[in-house]
Amino acid sequence: MITGTLDSLSAYAAMKAADYVVHLAGVLFSIGKDSYQSANLGTTEAVAKALKEGKTKRVLFLSHVGASEDSKNIYLRTKAQAERALMATGKEVVVFRCTHIIGSPKDPGPFARSLLARPGKKAGVMGNGQQKIAPLYVDDVVSALLSAMKGGVPGVYELAGPEQMSMDDLIRLLNRNPDLPISHTPNCVARALGFVLPFLPAPFVDVILRDSVGDPKKAKSTFELELTSLRRVWK
Repeated sequence: MITGTLDSLSAYAAMKAADYVVHLAGVLFSIGKDSYQSANLGTTEAVAKALKEGKTKRVLFLSHVGASEDSKNIYLRTKAQAERALMATGKEVVVFRCTHIIGSPKDPGPFARSLLARPGKKAGVMGNGQQKIAPLYVDDVVSALLSAMKGGVPGVYELAGPEQMSMDDLIRLLNRNPDLPISHTPNCVARALGFVLPFLPAPFVDVILRDSVGDPKKAKSTFELELTSLRRVWK
């Protein structure tokens, strides 16, 4: 284990000597433009530098559905820029563009945890709650990464859960309460808050207000994946 930044000499040496690199550094909830640039693109540029000079066979990267260099959302834009930086290394690159990733009831993960209501309180969500979500179980992400290290054609793959539901349905599933009352913040209000509240990043608000769906067929067939129903995990 090496503690420090990805552009440190020790990290550089480790990556340069690695047969495979799984690049997971990045951030969705970040304060300030420079934070997205450094966390999503800066870290990747450090990895790319090591890859160009090292013996790595393949690099795996977690991106996000909707990533595009033309996006006005700096999170989605820097994710796409990071993809391109890795592709330019000349190494084999596998990119998984993921929907919202959800853990288990014992370890829900940051996104799922943000949707859990306090005892006796309503759950809160930005938007009208009708955003389409295909939530992705975290163990399936791990399986995809492990399979991609063993083989499969390099490229960009969408990775989404097998079930589509509304954001409200996801919240009630995670809270295990089909009758849970939910408080909604209208889109226009949520976007305004993202620009005026320093602790609520506008790129994060935009991602939450969007649909989070994708087509995992290519990833499933290439990497022989069996995607998990969140309803089964959270029953």
